[in-house]
Amino acid sequence: MDEYEKAAWLAVAEKYNLKQLAYGNGKSYQFPPHWSNGWIAEMRPAPGLFVSSAWFTPNQKITHTVNVSKPCMWIFCVDCGEVIYSQQGKPARCLTPMNHVIINPQKQFRFTFPKDIHACFTSVLVFDDFIQSFLQAREEKTRMGITDAMDWESENYNTPNTMLILEQIRWGVRNMDMPLLGFEGMVLHLLASIARNAPEVPKRRSHRRNYVTWENEQKVFHVKTEMDQDILNVPPVSELAKRAGMSESKFRLSFKNIYGIPLYHYIQREIMKRAMQFLSEDHLSIRDIAERCGYQNAAKFAAAFKKIHGITPREFRKAFNL
Repeated sequence: MDEYEKAAWLAVAEKYNLKQLAYGNGKSYQFPPHWSNGWIAEMRPAPGLFVSSAWFTPNQKITHTVNVSKPCMWIFCVDCGEVIYSQQGKPARCLTPMNHVIINPQKQFRFTFPKDIHACFTSVLVFDDFIQSFLQAREEKTRMGITDAMDWESENYNTPNTMLILEQIRWGVRNMDMPLLGFEGMVLHLLASIARNAPEVPKRRSHRRNYVTWENEQKVFHVKTEMDQDILNVPPVSELAKRAGMSESKFRLSFKNIYGIPLYHYIQREIMKRAMQFLSEDHLSIRDIAERCGYQNAAKFAAAFKKIHGITPREFRKAFNL
């Protein structure tokens, strides 16, 4: 096993003696039947690049211990479950249902999956070796390497376009219908899209009415973090403002000037990103998903989904043969 593979899900398969099967251009790691079944499908399109999709419910705690020196990062799209990232001396982080970027600290850390909690996610493991091999041949130097990724914020990689790219990667892995070169292109597209969303210098508005103090910025940030943890059940604006210690108008204005989007539009966008993940669960009807997202009318849900993603829920499912 080379240093790239030590960071990949292959290491988990070998640690827990999962059955390894050929799967298209990659491998499938099968959990035993007495573990409620489950699998991890993993492709290695190029040196320093792994794309994976996973669906399992372990009957014991699963720990993926990583200790590699090469600069790399994991991009996770978590649909459900608990992926816990932990490193000695630092608080553990639970990767909730949304997109996450984990930069290799180049010292030992762990991904942990608790017993009996169903996990479903897509992941991209990309080493700087892979990124730089592409960038070195380009005159235009896009800032999308591992060092650049250290400055990325959640709003840079939690956007509708990045969600759609990750969904294409997910179904390319699951359906085994994308050539390895296609995965390389999709990952480069993903990295370039995130880099485009991460300007070097944040634009600040100079008008006094739009100025947000550092203290208020922190208050809004904490409320937004709480919202993101359960975006389908966001409290009324009056409650959000109360938690931030502001009036409703002040909270709305501060939110817009910090994140560049009105509060209502932000909530709707995030709900539609969760809707995209729900659509990947083919046992759910569009009406069921509409209700989960707070819409009693499926037609209004479809219109809101199209406004955000540019296609209807049915068109999205058709694109992935669902």
